[in-house]
Amino acid sequence: MGIVSSARVPLRVTVTDRCQGCGACLLTCPEHAIRPHGRPLLVLGELCTGCGECIEVCPVDAIEESS
Repeated sequence: MGIVSSARVPLRVTVTDRCQGCGACLLTCPEHAIRPHGRPLLVLGELCTGCGECIEVCPVDAIEESS
């Protein structure tokens, strides 16, 4: 029998070309890992904890999980 963990695995996120630069993700990110850098916005991998909150608030579904 294996060990089952309920720990959440952090997501890696990518901002796609659908980004319209509205800034909803900037305001939502608890780690301030998303920066204005033209369009699409830039996710700083060293700050992103992979919580996925940015994915939930994007009105145009421009932020996706990436591998």
